[in-house]
Amino acid sequence: MQIELTINDTLVTGDLYDHPVARELFELLPLELVFNDFNQVEKVAPLGSSLTLRGVPRADAPGPGEIGYYAPSQGLVLYYDSPGRWPGLVVMGQFDYDLNALRALPDGTRIRIAAAP
Repeated sequence: MQIELTINDTLVTGDLYDHPVARELFELLPLELVFNDFNQVEKVAPLGSSLTLRGVPRADAPGPGEIGYYAPSQGLVLYYDSPGRWPGLVVMGQFDYDLNALRALPDGTRIRIAAAP
């Protein structure tokens, strides 16, 4: 499932993996979310609703350049570093954006996520 993220007028390509959580997120697109830095590892935005956790591992260890969902806070996450393995984390896809630029984004940055045409 190909997606596009719009970050400060820059169009970024990405893919969502083929599993139930990613498919459910894909059905919600397009979304415009406000991202804030968390733990100097990731940018996170409240999704506003919970996604199913059926069919995915109970814990995951995302890497830089991946998209995740953190079930306890219902957050959509863009990783620029590795947070380690955590229960409730689900890796949902990947994106192609300069990770240093992502790290430098100020809190409150709006990012639009849509299905690629």
